[in-house]
Amino acid sequence: MQLPFESDAGASEPEVAESGALFCPEPPDDIFATEMSATDIPAIDKSAPAPDKSRFKFQKLLQPFTVERSIATPIIWFLLDWLVLGVAIASLLVVDALWIKVFASLVAALWIARLFVIGHDACHGSYTPNKTLNKWIGRIAFLPSLTPFSLWEIGHNLAHHGFTNLKGRDYVWTPYSPSEFAKLPWVRRLLERVYRSGVGQGVYYMVEMWWKKLFFPGRKHVATRRISYTWDSLLVSGFAALWVGGLIVWGLYSGKSIASLLVFGFVVPFFIWNCLMGFVIYVQHTHPRVAWYERRDEWTANAGYATTTVHIKLMRPLDGLIHYILEHGAHHVNMGIPLYRLKEAQARLSATLDERLNSEVFTWRYYWNTVRRCKLYDFAQHVWTDFDGRITSEPLVLVR
Repeated sequence: MQLPFESDAGASEPEVAESGALFCPEPPDDIFATEMSATDIPAIDKSAPAPDKSRFKFQKLLQPFTVERSIATPIIWFLLDWLVLGVAIASLLVVDALWIKVFASLVAALWIARLFVIGHDACHGSYTPNKTLNKWIGRIAFLPSLTPFSLWEIGHNLAHHGFTNLKGRDYVWTPYSPSEFAKLPWVRRLLERVYRSGVGQGVYYMVEMWWKKLFFPGRKHVATRRISYTWDSLLVSGFAALWVGGLIVWGLYSGKSIASLLVFGFVVPFFIWNCLMGFVIYVQHTHPRVAWYERRDEWTANAGYATTTVHIKLMRPLDGLIHYILEHGAHHVNMGIPLYRLKEAQARLSATLDERLNSEVFTWRYYWNTVRRCKLYDFAQHVWTDFDGRITSEPLVLVR
């Protein structure tokens, strides 16, 4: 069955193995344009050796966790998460107590994030064993976060997962080098300082990811044009219009403050969701021991597909509250693992590749240490620096 969003002639999709593991073909160079000019982005050597077989060895190691996928349980989780989100938003229509409004807004933001994680899994084709069902669940789960399914799929599944922390290919929290930062306009330098201040991740995700690359992106940021991108952007726009319009209509009907309904029923949940998402993708790939690469041969030789992720350990039940999204190393090695088996898979991977994986028990002390040290990245020396160019980490790669 073909969805109306999938009418692109000749559009390629990620390859999905029968067992559910997704193997990324190399994405075209223009999937996501960046703010840097072509001269700033190192050319990828097309003659570079193919990735070493260790990547596929570890994919095979985790392959058993992709096999046992059910349909009933994932659908129940999906429906329950929608129910909680709906109750949170509905409560804002009838209550007057400020503390209840704040609490309901925070619950709504968290459940937007939970639904996004489900959509993320479905977009990888790992949430259920049914391909068509995954695409419908993914699109519907992405609606509260206003995320167009096809644009997330091409940028995340191919660009980010295909070349994690390889500059010019991966677009998530890509650091500037000290020399690049010095050449930026003062406004952009100020914005980068805000993004990497430790409290600016929500602004980063909303501006650099959602607005520029996901919501009706311009050709500067997404050069490839496909009809599915437009359809999915229209779908989330329609949902946003119904969401905001419904709050306004209820305000007119009930006599409640329209401003209050919009602030607590839409603005706060959506902004807090952006903060959560920006924070999660920051801690997943930014760490004083995590390298970035300009050269693909270095990235391949250092198993960048696995060693550029950080396994953040949370105490129960916090890990389950966010659908185990921080069990991230296993997910990057084999994207066919559903969220409900990630914890087991991460334990297997850690036992096998422990000396090369970055793992942290989350504490605020650890977090602020990372924020303080990871501002810019010197790709020649493979060290993190602060905004003044002072080295803040040990060399992360043996420089040849």
